This record gives sequence, C-alpha cells and structure tokens, in this order.
Amino acid sequence: MRRRHLLALLAVAAAAPGEVLAGAPQTFPIDKAFPFLAAYLTLPVADRSRFYLAYRAMRDKHPVSDGRATIIGPGSARTPVAFDRVGEVTHLPSLAELKSGASVEIDSAPFQLGLELRCAMACATRLDVVQLSLALAQVNQAAVKAAGPLSLVIPKFTTAYFPDAGSAQAVMGDGRATALPVVAVPNIGPVPYIEPAAIAGARTVQLARAPSRILLGGHPKKT
Repeated sequence: MRRRHLLALLAVAAAAPGEVLAGAPQTFPIDKAFPFLAAYLTLPVADRSRFYLAYRAMRDKHPVSDGRATIIGPGSARTPVAFDRVGEVTHLPSLAELKSGASVEIDSAPFQLGLELRCAMACATRLDVVQLSLALAQVNQAAVKAAGPLSLVIPKFTTAYFPDAGSAQAVMGDGRATALPVVAVPNIGPVPYIEPAAIAGARTVQLARAPSRILLGGHPKKT
C-alpha cells in the first residue's frame, strides 16, 4: 500500500464511519470512482482477511438504489456496475481493471460512491469480542507495515460499529452485562459501538438485532 494512499485512508476511516466521494463528473477514472481499492488489493490476502472495503451509491449524502454506472475499459468495452437493492456495489473491479486506464460513466442521475471499511465477520446478534479485536489488530498491523517511519503518527483503529442493531451490551466472562454506548452517525442513525481494549473482560457483544454490517474505525468524534 503506498504511503500517501494509506494516510488518506486513515484520515477517513480512523474517525466514526464516514463517506469518501468519488467525484461529480459524469465520466471519471475508475481509480477515482473506487478510492483506495487498488491499495487494498495490493496487500497480501493473509494481511486483509479480516477486513474489506465496500462501496455504496450515495446522493446528497444518502444511500440510493437507483444509481446506474458502466465501466468503460480498453477498446471501449462496456461492463455495467452491479448494485444491489440498497445501492451497494456487489462486484468490485479487479486490480488489473483498476490499473487498466478504464473509466466509469454515470448512466443515471449523478451520485457518488461512499466507502466503508468493514469487518469480515458474519453479522449476528452475538459477536465474539476476540474476533472483533483481531480484525482491528489486522487493520492496524497493515497500516503500520505500510507506513514505516510514519507509523508513530498515524491514527489507530480502535472501534467496531454496528449499524441497524438497535442497542447492544457487552457480556463479561462471569456473565455480567454492561450497555454499550451509542453514537449518532449522519445518514445512518444511532449506532452502538465497542472499543474492545477499553472493556477488560468482555467476551461477547449481544445485539438487539443483527447489524446490517460491522464497520471499523477510530473513536467517534465528540460533538
């Protein structure tokens, strides 16, 4: 991962879950449409097995389901970008496609692609805190390895967020439970979260509902 890409990614992802804009033009380079994806795919698979990047169609800072776009490759080959019903890209470009000089053409009303850094764990109402900690550790290890001498000044990934889960509590090894804090995230709503290192003895996160995804980032910004 190139150092400049790493620091740009950390500036976004180390805060509460946010959005990276792909840009407003109707046609733009594929690496601008999918920011940081090439840097992520450059990592060895073993170094990114616990986290991944996801992209969603966004308009006016809200997810949309009517976004349509086409990848225009060498020789003007056209490949539709596949979105699901909530506007998430279901088939991301390969590293070769990202380096091919392809472009992305907007085929609908203008929109952007919002970036989310996600934990690779399956979403459920009970989540193992150790596994969440390992995912955060892997992100931090990848960042430190890539940053080299700058590793002392880069932000840290400390927090797992659970959108659409309602409420959550941490269950300790002795069975005691404590309510987890909730942060209001723009365009997502109230999101419970856990900072595993700050809750000694936590074994399990118990959620009111299975989250729609598990986001990784830094401590939420104070408002």
